[in-house]
Amino acid sequence: MSEALFTRTNDAYLPTDLAGSPWSPGHLHGGPPTGLLAHVLEQAVEAPHLCLARLSVDLLRPVPRAALRVAVETVRAGRRLQLLEATMQADGVTVCRATALFLEQREVSVPDHARFPADVPPFPDDAPVGSLAFVAGWLDKDSLQGLHTTAEAVRIDGIEGRGRGRAWMRLPVPLVAGEPNTPTTCVATLADFGNGVGQLRLNPATGSINADVNLHLHRIPEGEWIGFDALSRMEEHGVGLADTVLYDRRGPIGRVLQSLMVMPVYGR
Repeated sequence: MSEALFTRTNDAYLPTDLAGSPWSPGHLHGGPPTGLLAHVLEQAVEAPHLCLARLSVDLLRPVPRAALRVAVETVRAGRRLQLLEATMQADGVTVCRATALFLEQREVSVPDHARFPADVPPFPDDAPVGSLAFVAGWLDKDSLQGLHTTAEAVRIDGIEGRGRGRAWMRLPVPLVAGEPNTPTTCVATLADFGNGVGQLRLNPATGSINADVNLHLHRIPEGEWIGFDALSRMEEHGVGLADTVLYDRRGPIGRVLQSLMVMPVYGR
């Protein structure tokens, strides 16, 4: 069994089975392409004192289980701010694109009224640890394998297909074989699970899939576990929004917004 989501060969990244999707056997989960774009963009930053503040990823097409190539362009390279763009292609076709905003971090005195709330979702130490698909009870004999069965999760509550859920998650394998995960890589790869933790099922055969991932970080996470507090809602014309607050054990670290559209459930 593979021990990473991607292997690297020359200028391409080859996805493994661990990067698969619950929606289609021939495509990737949205998390691995998002994480890979974050990984490449983070490596391209020219100033190491800058940290990721925003990552916006457009999932233009289903990402196939094929060799992926990423090209990066610097839009603005400043001392306190850098903006980069990245394009991911498979067989010469653009499947994803991203912009990443990196900002300077500087010590500053913050008054109480300007601070983020310090509340943290509970970590149920006696709860079972497994994949999100396992702890949510989604697995059956026809289940596809992929990131949803690879990333580890501890369920707090919800995750019942009603658009509301809370969980802690971590990435137990490298994103790219032979390259260590950074906190930014981990949170970017897991960010797509906002729509998983807050999955909205309109009926047994119809769920919701996201067309983008918009990750905002006001603090780089500490530790392996990322907390998710997700809420999803849908309009009657079939467009919705997943809104997820992210945490580490110390407090909130950021937020994920995802544009939703309806999607038939695989195998139904």
